[in-house]
Amino acid sequence: MIELLETSNKDNIYSALIKLSIASEELRLRFGIERADYGRLKQILEFRPFENTGVARYRYFFALSYRKDTENQELVHTAIRVEQLDRHKQYEFVVSKKFVSNILWFNSLTDKKDIEPMIER
Repeated sequence: MIELLETSNKDNIYSALIKLSIASEELRLRFGIERADYGRLKQILEFRPFENTGVARYRYFFALSYRKDTENQELVHTAIRVEQLDRHKQYEFVVSKKFVSNILWFNSLTDKKDIEPMIER
């Protein structure tokens, strides 16, 4: 699964950092996102559903399932698996259709040549 690591805003340039595996190699990718998705992803990363929030870090994974938003065709509801220690549960969050399309594309890759410039070392 693709893990959401962070979202950032540097000089009004918005980006997301994800971790994924391609051909058994773990890669960290940074790519540009829309301003609205910056806020949405920040909300996901601040979500702490379990009781012991200070015990261990949370991890957020895209479950790669989504459904269209009935009121706005530019948005989708996507499943995010939230983990902390041995606890995990899927929750639904709203992001843009464009963002989910990028995640699905990253998930379909079998070679890293198309994403070399996005790999963070």
